Amino acid sequence: MPKQLTDFEVFPKHIGTWSGYWVRMDANAQEIERFEAEITQKIVDNQWLQTNTYHYADGRIVTNSFIGKVISNDEIEIEAVDIPLWENFTTIAREHGDSIIIFNIWNKTTGKLFATEMINLINNENKCRTSQSFTEEGKLKGLMLIVEKRISS
Repeated sequence: MPKQLTDFEVFPKHIGTWSGYWVRMDANAQEIERFEAEITQKIVDNQWLQTNTYHYADGRIVTNSFIGKVISNDEIEIEAVDIPLWENFTTIAREHGDSIIIFNIWNKTTGKLFATEMINLINNENKCRTSQSFTEEGKLKGLMLIVEKRISS
């Protein structure tokens, strides 16, 4: 039986609220969008609960929620609660060492990799995320850089 999420090495270190900026780039690393976001992460009943609230320059505010369930001693499977499009994807997040989580997202229909994201917990107050997304043909579609600071535990 897999261990409890609270006993994982890296996920529990992310509990709290984080604020930061997100920069989306095309396949040539040209910036196409920049916005700020607040991310709340917690563990409840051995599940990872995450809420992302995005704040765009045009005044739009978008909120997405995710639930993660333990599937092994260092992995959780993530599902989007309120994003119908994400029903087409499988997301597995795996811990690496004592500070890194790598997310892989596959298209359920084709089995092809849609995106990979690495989160590096630099220290207790700062983390950096980089993401790569791919076309169905396996070519680089875009990149994302996310820099976050913990604003509450």
